[in-house]
Amino acid sequence: MKTRWAIVGLLVAACESEPQAVLSTEAVVDAEVSTTPTAPPEPAAEAGQVEHGQALVSKYQCNRCHDIDGVEPPELDYDCAGCHQKILAGDFEATEEELSHWQGRLHSLDEVPSLSGTDRLSRAWVASFLPAAHDVRPNLLASMPRFDMPDADAEAIAAFLVPSAEPERPTLGDAQRGRALLSEKGCMSCHRMTGVPAISALPTEEPLAADVLARGQKMAPDLRWARDRMRPASLVQWIVDPKAVKADASMPELGVTEAEAADIAAYLTSAELEPVALGEVPELPASLERPVTYAEVYDRIFGKICRHCHSDPDVVIGDGGPGYDGGFGFTKRALDLSTYEGLRSGSLDDDGKRRSVFKEVGGKPRIVAHLLARHSEVAGRPVEGVRGMPLGLPPIPMDDIVLLQTWIEQGRKKQ
Repeated sequence: MKTRWAIVGLLVAACESEPQAVLSTEAVVDAEVSTTPTAPPEPAAEAGQVEHGQALVSKYQCNRCHDIDGVEPPELDYDCAGCHQKILAGDFEATEEELSHWQGRLHSLDEVPSLSGTDRLSRAWVASFLPAAHDVRPNLLASMPRFDMPDADAEAIAAFLVPSAEPERPTLGDAQRGRALLSEKGCMSCHRMTGVPAISALPTEEPLAADVLARGQKMAPDLRWARDRMRPASLVQWIVDPKAVKADASMPELGVTEAEAADIAAYLTSAELEPVALGEVPELPASLERPVTYAEVYDRIFGKICRHCHSDPDVVIGDGGPGYDGGFGFTKRALDLSTYEGLRSGSLDDDGKRRSVFKEVGGKPRIVAHLLARHSEVAGRPVEGVRGMPLGLPPIPMDDIVLLQTWIEQGRKKQ
């Protein structure tokens, strides 16, 4: 039987870093956003494709973060979001002292959108999003990782999540009136809509409860993506009564009529959008002149975040994490960053042979290249062939990466 205490220790260690701002341009390169739907309404998905997609949801372990209709939740050892939520709620089996310690350090995956009510989404959008995810919800610290997912797998998963035929598309209303309503109804208290002139955030007629507002602000997507994400009929219904579309929706009902919702939907689907602004990738500072020890690098990087996903299961007495055992559709790499010896032993390549994490990739040691690539991803400039780490989380600060770079240059000694 697995020992969960070791897993929790790694989980909490992974969450000790201070939250860093994540740009909403993540992994979006030369994005084009449609103005009005031009393709015909989506038909019902084929039954065989739906069944295949359900199997793939398990292969890619989507339920480690999301509650999914028709998919069993994982064991707690593999339930990333569920474990965080239990700790924060005080329901995890631990002493009060341990819970208090962990609760003060967790900062991500406490709120994750469930995959219920997904028939509101465009199946084509889901299929395009999965292999090239970008940051839809800019106020959540964690974001969808960049999966190594063939288009065929993405299309099958999209068929499982959105199996129904698209409802008849409604006649939308007055776009300019819709823009005014986004302000008047308090929508911008939670949402942003990048690519359009700023929309003022007026308070709602009836003030929202503090917890409702806080959750709404955290989960609110950038409205620039609404035209691509949502089926038009579902978009109107969602604006009127979100919980009628998705029972656990964090968006409250704001007293919007169907006519007003049609006006708002008209603006969301037709407003002229500026191109997605790519971020700047910061420069790696010059190497340090002072001596750098492995202990310092471990405390700042490997022991703080990396070992949560990269640990030898025989050492931690449980799941070694997807960075060691494989998971989320990724191949087993057997990279152990919980010890100096594990780091020096390297990882498995695509042929199952050991390779050094210090061998250069693009002019940098492989392990440094992966950390730098995460900065490029959140700036909307993913690096071909190099997946950014930590997966789906904010980048390691440049001051910490240069610490690692310096240690490697100084001979990567244990003492």
